[in-house]
Amino acid sequence: MPGNQSRGKLLVPTLLALLFVGPFATAIFLYFYGGDGWRPQGSVAHGILIENPSSLDIGPVALPDGSSTGFTGKWSLLQVGNGSCETACQRSLYEVRQVRQALGKEMSRVQRFFITTSGTPDTEFMRSTHPDLMVIDNSVPAGGRVLAALGAFSEEDVFVVDPLGNIMMRFPAGTSMKDMHKDLSLLLKASTIG
Repeated sequence: MPGNQSRGKLLVPTLLALLFVGPFATAIFLYFYGGDGWRPQGSVAHGILIENPSSLDIGPVALPDGSSTGFTGKWSLLQVGNGSCETACQRSLYEVRQVRQALGKEMSRVQRFFITTSGTPDTEFMRSTHPDLMVIDNSVPAGGRVLAALGAFSEEDVFVVDPLGNIMMRFPAGTSMKDMHKDLSLLLKASTIG
């Protein structure tokens, strides 16, 4: 009888210890011995980080209105697409504009560009609908240099350029506004430049 009582007294603490320590021990075991499927992967970024970034510090770029701009000093969002900018392009421009506006007080740290891959830019549409958008035609030397620096891309991809002119991230066409906003918010929060 006394042996049963001491076993009963040990049973409750042992079960409580297993209840609290068991999941932790299981997680450690799976992390080290469960294979790659049980380990956290990569980064939390939704965009694709560019491992060997090219530089867009190419000096002043002439804009259609006669002014000039550059890719340094601010964060830049570069969208690439056909100059005629039909439905998918227009939707993407709208979404990128909304993402920038959703940055709130940080919005002034970010500028937007549209780089044409072909065709003639629809300057009337751009001016009336996106007055803050800077359009760079692929037919001008600066446009060709920008497209060459971007490397591989698809129409409606959006690139992030840091304030030093480095192309650091690409959002593939169709990336949600929510995911793009999360990444940009984190970048701006972590950055002390631009």
